[in-house]
Amino acid sequence: MALSIPDEFPLTEKFCYLTTAGMGLVPRSAIEATCELYRDHLKAVPYPDLFDEFAEVVEEARKVFAGWISAKAEEVSFQPNASTSLNVVTSMVGPKRGDNMVVDDLGFPSGTFPMIALGKKGVQTRWVKNREGLITAADYEKVIDDKTRLVVVSLVSWVNGLRAEVEEITKIAHEKGALCMVDSTHGTGYIDIDAAGWKLDFLATSNYKWLLSTHGSSEFFCASRLMDRFDPPQLGWHTAGGTQSLSAENLEVASTARKFEPGNPDYISTFTLTRSLAAISRFGRKRVTERTLKLSRAINEGLMKLGLEVLTPADAKHASGIVFARSKKVSGEEMGSRLRKTGILVTPRSYHGSSGIRVSPYFYNDEGDIETFLGGMKRVLRSV
Repeated sequence: MALSIPDEFPLTEKFCYLTTAGMGLVPRSAIEATCELYRDHLKAVPYPDLFDEFAEVVEEARKVFAGWISAKAEEVSFQPNASTSLNVVTSMVGPKRGDNMVVDDLGFPSGTFPMIALGKKGVQTRWVKNREGLITAADYEKVIDDKTRLVVVSLVSWVNGLRAEVEEITKIAHEKGALCMVDSTHGTGYIDIDAAGWKLDFLATSNYKWLLSTHGSSEFFCASRLMDRFDPPQLGWHTAGGTQSLSAENLEVASTARKFEPGNPDYISTFTLTRSLAAISRFGRKRVTERTLKLSRAINEGLMKLGLEVLTPADAKHASGIVFARSKKVSGEEMGSRLRKTGILVTPRSYHGSSGIRVSPYFYNDEGDIETFLGGMKRVLRSV
């Protein structure tokens, strides 16, 4: 059955919603299915019936999400959020004094804070600096050396929407003997990810943005070739493979990514993810990609015509669903506030101390939304 935008996303009828990078709109069908699952608590025997059903939900979600990033189900685990996964990887890699970790200055704090904290242990944080919003694999190559233990890179920058050259960066890291951790939060859902083909080591994502799900559950990918190399930093009954033959005296860690799940994952949020992904699939994954990038490109071009400084690369290789722009006339906070009064929602953001707006359309937007937004921006700029 085809997906109806007004039915699935009723807020699009009320607002010009251009801030999916903050939180995505959860489809009505996903919400209704999740509510029904909650109601099962009133009808089903909690244990073992409902508990066993939840376990099946998790395994279904593991398989479904793995397909979205071209990975194997046994390489996917569920975590409370992407920040947890980033800390898990930092802990497992365990750099020593004299080693270094590489991050860039367009990354989200959750990907940089664990690195910075290692400075107390004599581990250096090396920064790859952007040049007017652009960072290339060659920029990483200048910073990575044989003392680098981990490279952390965002598939898409949360600030300006730069799509990183992940495959090339991962290759450079491997050539120097380093591992690469990818935060795909702002790309999973509309950008094709090939975990196997790109030879990714680790990947983490958040569900409540472009995957149109809820808080509470997040996915962590660990390549199967690394599974035996790293021990999970946290242990629990789930780590040991579940209730079958469970013993408090004998620890047998799971051989799959489940070993990174010390306890029960968030079953409800994980279920919601499967239904949200089903809604996106009904619209068509290729259509989602094409429409999102087309709308983003129109925003990029339109803002430049209005005289704003756009710090998001417009070329196809680096473009994403996020556009960042700033004006010399008015702050991002003021632009965001004035636009909201007319039903246009964008996100005020600071780019290295400079105030601007982050605009993030998705497939539930259309060309009419872009015209509305650009018209609103024109009025804001004329009034200052």
